[in-house]
Amino acid sequence: MGHAVETVESAWNLYKELKLPTIRKPKTDIQVWEMHIAPYLGDKTLDSVKSVDILRLRSMIEAKKLSPQSVHHVLGLLRRILRKAIQWELYPGPLPIFEMPRVQNERTRFLTLQETEKLLTELKHRSDLWHDISLFALSTGLRSGEIFNLLPEHINLSAKTVAVVDTKSDNRVVPLNCAALDIAETYFARNTGSYLFTTIYGNKIQFAGKLYRRAVDACGLNNGIRDRRQRVVFHTLRHTFASWLVQGGTPLAVVSQLLGHSDIKMTMRYSHLAPLQGREAVMYLENYMQNPLRSTEKK
Repeated sequence: MGHAVETVESAWNLYKELKLPTIRKPKTDIQVWEMHIAPYLGDKTLDSVKSVDILRLRSMIEAKKLSPQSVHHVLGLLRRILRKAIQWELYPGPLPIFEMPRVQNERTRFLTLQETEKLLTELKHRSDLWHDISLFALSTGLRSGEIFNLLPEHINLSAKTVAVVDTKSDNRVVPLNCAALDIAETYFARNTGSYLFTTIYGNKIQFAGKLYRRAVDACGLNNGIRDRRQRVVFHTLRHTFASWLVQGGTPLAVVSQLLGHSDIKMTMRYSHLAPLQGREAVMYLENYMQNPLRSTEKK
């Protein structure tokens, strides 16, 4: 077996057989392999791939003017292939050093009340389902995958909560406001034993598709915007949920818990939306201490 899978290409073929069927977009990885990795490293034996080869590959793909995100994807795929090759005992390693580019792809755009009303109205004209899914996202801050994975048993109508499980962070329970609760009750009642939200054919929804994007385009929400981080996508609804909470005075720790962030540092991106919270906290402390301080002065 060791002789049959001694090259990077052989390891890739095994990776393609065993791992690609389990990922969401296998065609993307196939294209990355064929365009960027195979021409340079495909014929090399696994034990001959050194850290300097990784650096040279990075230089080559950066010379093609690929974005940092694309470069990260190329190197990430190669790293996964080599890690699996070690795990599958195709060669002993060690894994070369991968100096990954820093990717600044955090989306910062959130919707105004007027933009939200316009988008929801447009979605209502096009699809009750996508209007309701979008309003549910705005009301709960759930990620798209978390919404599409919801089962009826995750909804607790009496407690007015939704349980978010099997997610990219710890499981959590999110309260349902009136809008979200109405939607949950409606789809709970309609459910026939499948996911809470399904296509008209009863199939699982995989991602926000053309209908949502066409509604965004019809509203002109991305007109003239070049920076992809500022473009309105379905994930913008989650940012809007968090941004509105922070602007309304909700502590960042609470927002972090509702979003299911594994590290509050991820939530700190919203801190600039509440610049007065720090001053109000200090003023509260001053007022709180005022009487004890005056008592001390009298003594």
